[in-house]
Amino acid sequence: PDSYASLEQHASQITHLCPEWMTVTNGMGDLQIDGDTRLLKLAATKGIALMPLLTNLVGDVWQPEAIENLAHGPPSRQDRFIENVLSVLRNAKALGVVIDWQQIDPAYKKDLTKFIDKFADALHDDNKELWLCVQPGQELDYIDLDALSENVDRFVAMLFDETSDTDPPGPLASRSWFEGWIRVLLQDSDAKQWIIAIGSYGYDWTIGGKKAELISFSEAMSRANDAEIASAEVSGPGFSPYFYFQDEDKEHAVWFLDAVTFLNQLREVRDQKAGGFALYRLGSEDPAIWDALSVPRDFKFDNQTRQPLELIKSTDTITDVGDGEIVTVDEDRRDGTRKLAVDADGYLTAKYVTFAQFPTLYHQGAGGEHQVAITFDDGPDPRWTPKILDILKAANVKAAFFLVGVNAERYPGLVRRIVNEGHEIGNHTYYHPNLALCWPEHIRLELNATQLLLETITGRATTLFRPPYAADTGPTQQRVKQQRHDGSVILLHDAGGDRSQTVEALPRILDWLHTRGDTVVPLSTLLGTTRDAVMPPVLGNAQSLTRLVSSTGFRVYHSIEQFLWAFMIVATALVVIRTLIVVWLAYRFRRGPKTDFAEPISVLMAAYNEEKVIAETLRTLLATDYKGEIEVVVVDDGSRDRTAAEIERVAGSEARIRL
Repeated sequence: PDSYASLEQHASQITHLCPEWMTVTNGMGDLQIDGDTRLLKLAATKGIALMPLLTNLVGDVWQPEAIENLAHGPPSRQDRFIENVLSVLRNAKALGVVIDWQQIDPAYKKDLTKFIDKFADALHDDNKELWLCVQPGQELDYIDLDALSENVDRFVAMLFDETSDTDPPGPLASRSWFEGWIRVLLQDSDAKQWIIAIGSYGYDWTIGGKKAELISFSEAMSRANDAEIASAEVSGPGFSPYFYFQDEDKEHAVWFLDAVTFLNQLREVRDQKAGGFALYRLGSEDPAIWDALSVPRDFKFDNQTRQPLELIKSTDTITDVGDGEIVTVDEDRRDGTRKLAVDADGYLTAKYVTFAQFPTLYHQGAGGEHQVAITFDDGPDPRWTPKILDILKAANVKAAFFLVGVNAERYPGLVRRIVNEGHEIGNHTYYHPNLALCWPEHIRLELNATQLLLETITGRATTLFRPPYAADTGPTQQRVKQQRHDGSVILLHDAGGDRSQTVEALPRILDWLHTRGDTVVPLSTLLGTTRDAVMPPVLGNAQSLTRLVSSTGFRVYHSIEQFLWAFMIVATALVVIRTLIVVWLAYRFRRGPKTDFAEPISVLMAAYNEEKVIAETLRTLLATDYKGEIEVVVVDDGSRDRTAAEIERVAGSEARIRL
């Protein structure tokens, strides 16, 4: 982030940009590509030529075998590799590529030279350039400068890291070392073909440690300010500023490069008539370097030129101080000052009078080598948290629980149990949002609501906070074993999903830590403080009205929420019951199969002197297969025989006949 911010601010002063985009990962020529579309847009807008860096640095380890096997490998493999690089450069509309291959076996010098020549030819055919980084010292044993000078467009002399991060503390680019190497490299060669890379960064060595920490100029200032260093100087013979300080029981040595060392080295670059200079690395530099570009070679300052160099302007750059995964934020800013002078030999000197204060993250909690804290996020959860508490209680281990406010409000009894059993609690926001996507007002509301809730439930505040969305993937026990050496805080979860894996693995994790010789301690112990300090009790007369209002509010809110949940459950149950009743009634009174409908009919028949046949005629009519109702109405038409009497006789046994 600091690199990109510096690029945006100073893009108008930059002609070429070398982002770390490509890495050769193995001897097959496979590439790891880490491009950035933001750079493409910015470079195109500002007219900056892109020259992506191509390295053999995988993680923190150089992989010389990858380059050796590629250089010594078959032409087809080399062709495929070159085409892959060209494809990246074309897509980025880059001017070319900068090669930084280190720790190569000198036995491969000829193979490497041929391969770089072949690489350069392919780039030139595509109207692109090849620049080659040259490290002073033994790295020159495998680079044939004379042979490559005909095909390489630019050599980049990396004139920094005189003392590496694995060496004992010392200057990063002393005057004699820098000037000596620039003259050796440019001797008997075309000086215009050389670009001199000047460093602007620092190293913080822990005396007795294995490796120094790479820091920015701003971080060097913050550490000096925090350690209350009286002053530091840039003066002969080395012209390399440094200071020592004590951090708890550890002694530190900080050496760094600044705008003053930059100006002295830039003058030498110009005196040697090199083709240009580069700055390593963007984002870690002394901000005054950009003002230093206008300083004349003879260092004759006027007040307008001197003032930006003597004032160490505090910016929004965030710095880090200390070790450990627990962070305290200090937003204070304060400008610093240094006094410039020119010595008898014409070199620029400086004395730091006050060190600038930048926004700082103070890291704590590194603890002892065998001290470790266990933390749980997202709880409490009525299914998993009690099981975890039982395991911790059986093992006599105290942990820290970072609670989500909405869960704490639902299960206040679990929150009280956590505190009563001696564990520590922290704020994990109220609704577990992604804070990177939240407005500042939203963040404050999340934190304040959770803080008030925890105070109301437990009678204690908390100074511990962890933002949501920390990673928790992969097999739990295996992950702890692999990453234990990287830190002293183990992050687990007791809510937010199926945490059976955590419950199952926790006893084994505790056993493994014990076998390893680790002691599980509370977070407060890692911080070198007490439980009451990280969870201060809320005094009875302190903010009593606020606590009363918040307590009442949370209880009312909890009651309303519980009522709404009950209402929703009852309403849902009633809807389900009603639906079942409707379904049963629909089934019970469902329609049967469709049948043919037959209307009732009446048959009218006139009879006149039909005594002999009328009875048989009526029986025949009634014997019909018609499905509907039927009646026979006989009209006696004045018969003189016994027709009417015969009809009445038949009707006496058949209701469907009427006379």
